[in-house]
Amino acid sequence: MSRRRTLNAAARREAARTQAERLQRQQRRNRGLIIGGVVLLVAAVAAAAFIIWTGSQATYLDDVERTPQGADTRGGIPVAADGTAGLAGDAPRLDVYLDVQSPESVAFGQAQGEALQALNAEGTIALWLHPVGLVDGGLGGASTRAGEAAVVVADRAPTAFVAFLDAAFEMRAGGAEQLNDRDLEALALQVGAPQQVADQFTDRLFDDWFVAATDQAVRDGVEVTPTLLLDGTRLAGDWSAEGALADAVTAVLAS
Repeated sequence: MSRRRTLNAAARREAARTQAERLQRQQRRNRGLIIGGVVLLVAAVAAAAFIIWTGSQATYLDDVERTPQGADTRGGIPVAADGTAGLAGDAPRLDVYLDVQSPESVAFGQAQGEALQALNAEGTIALWLHPVGLVDGGLGGASTRAGEAAVVVADRAPTAFVAFLDAAFEMRAGGAEQLNDRDLEALALQVGAPQQVADQFTDRLFDDWFVAATDQAVRDGVEVTPTLLLDGTRLAGDWSAEGALADAVTAVLAS
């Protein structure tokens, strides 16, 4: 083989080697870009998921300044076994959404009120009451006026909270279309709340909280009252029938 041919062959081999190295570098670079892109994509998805999760945990009540004692950020007011508002039990949680202006809530209170208190007293459930204004809401609505009065009692005269709601349902069942300020004051005094507590019903102490609690209830899927959730499971029943509540609670706890 001539020297020129040898040089040409060597040059071709060198060129081939150089080209192969160039291709390898390009492939490594491309793999790096792909891996980097995947990492960035995964990080972006994780960040988006975290933002969505964080947003899902936020509630309308997070930034409300004045809240009734013991209330949580979903509008629930705990009721202890002895009936005192603001203290939570450790049994399965029963959330009960009620609107004093709702005929269905009135019927529930009349038919199931004693059973509800008994289940709470014996420790079968831990009661969380949610006064809301779904029927006649807004700051001037009858639902809000009565519901906010109940919240004031829960905060300022906690031992009278449940009795106040029962008395409100009793008056509505007796034919009162709405409960005015004078009615609510009389009911509070009737169940043992001090006069100075009843005097605060028109001070609109919990306007922001009540509106936010109602909005949060709607956001959480509450469309009608009464709505009952036992550890998140919605209870169903004919709430005008005697024993319906106890049966519904027993069925869920046994499942």
